[in-house]
Amino acid sequence: MRSQRTRMAVATALGAAALMGGIGLTVSSAWLITMAAQHPPILVLGVSIVMVRFFGISRSAARYAERIVSHETVFRRLTSLRVNLYQKLAARVNQLTHDLNSGNFVKAIVDDVERAQEYQLRVVLPRYAAFVSIGFGIIVSLWIFPLTLIFILPGSLILLLFIPKIISSRCSVISYEIEEAENQYAHQLSNATYGITEAVLFGYQDLVLGNLHNLEAKILELEKRLLRLILKLQALSVFVFGLVIVASAELMYEQSRVSAIPSVKIAMAIFLPLVIFEGITIWYPNLFISGKLLRAQISVDEFLAASDDQTPFAKLSPSAHEVELKGVRVAWNEHFMAPVSCTVKPGEILVIRGKSGSGKSTLAMGILGLLPYAGEMTIGGIEVRDISDIHHLISGSLQRGHIFNTSLRENLKIGKPDASDAELQRMCDLLELNAIDLDSVLGELGRPISGGEAKRVGVARALLSNAPIVLLDEPTEHLDAGLGARIEERIARECIGRTLIVITHSGWLKSDRTVDIARE
Repeated sequence: MRSQRTRMAVATALGAAALMGGIGLTVSSAWLITMAAQHPPILVLGVSIVMVRFFGISRSAARYAERIVSHETVFRRLTSLRVNLYQKLAARVNQLTHDLNSGNFVKAIVDDVERAQEYQLRVVLPRYAAFVSIGFGIIVSLWIFPLTLIFILPGSLILLLFIPKIISSRCSVISYEIEEAENQYAHQLSNATYGITEAVLFGYQDLVLGNLHNLEAKILELEKRLLRLILKLQALSVFVFGLVIVASAELMYEQSRVSAIPSVKIAMAIFLPLVIFEGITIWYPNLFISGKLLRAQISVDEFLAASDDQTPFAKLSPSAHEVELKGVRVAWNEHFMAPVSCTVKPGEILVIRGKSGSGKSTLAMGILGLLPYAGEMTIGGIEVRDISDIHHLISGSLQRGHIFNTSLRENLKIGKPDASDAELQRMCDLLELNAIDLDSVLGELGRPISGGEAKRVGVARALLSNAPIVLLDEPTEHLDAGLGARIEERIARECIGRTLIVITHSGWLKSDRTVDIARE
């Protein structure tokens, strides 16, 4: 972190050097042009010619170096930040999935990570560079003709402090609101995509899209407010630029009438205000919309600072894997299933049965820590919601497991990333998936697979895991009776020594414990 700050400080210094090079180039060019018009001996112009070359080259070199250093630093920060976020997400996976707005949360994390770095690059760095370069310009103005500070100094204070204060108090607030509204819009749009076809067919699409249209109108109004305010502030800043330039020119004109001021000094004093505020023109455009970037920075900082008070899996001893449910009800929104109570000890098989729609799959997601629940659901005496890395404790195959558009090998390695081909092939033989080569690409753009094969790929992932508890939701679904019986026997044999929880509405003849669930 310290090295990143050092690199960003170097980038800021280089950015300021580029701006100061512009000031030096303009002032020295004014001296050279004015003096050359008087046709002096060529040696008189030698120093100024060298200075023009020096400032011209150094300005370009400093700007190029600033781009390299600043962008490299930002990419380093971005990589580090993504690693830290991944570690946080992995440690709090079940907490995050409890948030019903997790889709919106993921979008915010993805966008905010990049925008937070843009805030450092587009706002913080130009701000400090502008302060340094304008300070340098004030010193040059003091050397050229001190009276010009009467206009340059107040103009600098207005542009560096007064207008940014207004932007911070008004523009940033509006852009922050726009970002929040856009996040809400993304969430509403995601929700609206489900069932939109049916809504169009049956004529209630206006009801589904009503919230979207309201949010669109809100975002449009906020954008107009922000644009109007930006136009006013831009007009104010341009007025200040112009006022300083015109006032400085008028001052030098009046002074030339009452005293013998060298023409080169008059030229330098007039040219200086034209370039002294170049840093402002780089800083302001992103400062106007900095509310979005600042919100991103705050969002990421808050997430990284969040404490993790959950119990890690490592604190549970191997003998403390007893799963106990007391009056448990799991639901996406409103509770609909009757309370469930059961206990399964390490090495036992628990079969959960119920009619279609009774909440079997919903209960499975609750046990895996993917949905909030009411009641007590403990593993080794610790609430499931309080176990941080529960995915190391329970592996599961849900009713709708996703098949990724990659090889069978990579699909299976999701359960055990370091599994060898021999282990994968043994699991394929166990579940009679050996007709599919490990290198065969599955998924939407790959080899088409049946529902039964897709189900067995999900089961294979769960069995490959080293987790002491295995949960399978309808593992023999889409299979004929003979194949289903063979798979059932092999799974039971494979899970000897591990807790096996099977959710089914039929089948699975052998079990140590059985529980039936129903709707309220």
